[in-house]
Amino acid sequence: MTPAFKPAVAVDYEFTPEEKQRFTEALSSIPANPYTAFPAFQLAVRQLIAQERVPHSFVDVCRKARARDLVAHPFHFLTNCPIDEGVPPFDFERPVQSKYELKKTFIGEGFLITYAELMGTPSIGYTNVNAGDIVHDIYPQKALYKSQSQKTLLPIGFHKDLANHFVRPDFVNILGMRSHAENEILTTFVRNSDLLQYLGPDIERILREPNFYTPYDDLTTYNDKDARLGDAAMHPVVQGKVDFVYFENRTIAYSDEGKAAIVKLNEALHALKGRVLMRPGDFVSSSNNTGLHGKDVGEIRDAYQHKIRWSIKTVNVSDLEQHRQHYKEYVPGHYAVVNG
Repeated sequence: MTPAFKPAVAVDYEFTPEEKQRFTEALSSIPANPYTAFPAFQLAVRQLIAQERVPHSFVDVCRKARARDLVAHPFHFLTNCPIDEGVPPFDFERPVQSKYELKKTFIGEGFLITYAELMGTPSIGYTNVNAGDIVHDIYPQKALYKSQSQKTLLPIGFHKDLANHFVRPDFVNILGMRSHAENEILTTFVRNSDLLQYLGPDIERILREPNFYTPYDDLTTYNDKDARLGDAAMHPVVQGKVDFVYFENRTIAYSDEGKAAIVKLNEALHALKGRVLMRPGDFVSSSNNTGLHGKDVGEIRDAYQHKIRWSIKTVNVSDLEQHRQHYKEYVPGHYAVVNG
């Protein structure tokens, strides 16, 4: 199978083998564990940058990416990035706890935090997602394998991450750690500006009305044992210039014309989508406000490899201060954990 590439997910940069090796060695020198001592881990990443131990070409790539037009270029795709090698599969019933026990190196986590630092987009966590970890996994879990979350084995509809949460990240950064080339599991992308152009002004007008509802995401509500979140609010699907607050097959409309607009929107998403089979070392940063992403699952030729497919991710914001009232834990200028 040859994955389909469209301009929205063209490769922006590929690390040379030498760059990858030097970068891996630098990240390997970090002694801290990002899951038990994230502040120390982040400080060590900042020291690597200050000591110029991060490849200069990567620094330059990030500098240019920071200045890009996010409406025209919502996705930033890099390949041959540093990752951890030889990590054993995690337990299907308890993958997060299993990761804590089995994973002894933190190369991938170091790459994600380095990228966040160079891009000026601090990482945030959520108390209901892996107990507030800043870096977490896209990895199947038995209790959630039929959900619409990062722990599913099923396709995931096009969505904005945490679409109707009170703290919505500005960026979603994903690094491929393990995949199987014979399994047709593809990450999908659509630019919001293309959607609006495809749909036309009449559908856009309907989607801008506050007659839609998106429940909180499956993973957040699964871990919301005290039901602190309550019910999500009604909202327009299109907000601001090009922002889509939407989750395919979860967002519902309360008017007939709204329901018809949702049908047209879903048709547009699949007419326009670009797809890529994420390989180990592939990285994509998605602008959560100017692009939508999802996951297609086609033919699975190796069911075991499907169950151990693994990526790691962070969600990031442009400014930590904008959500300060919602934080349970907050270190200004560094990171935050959302209380929910």
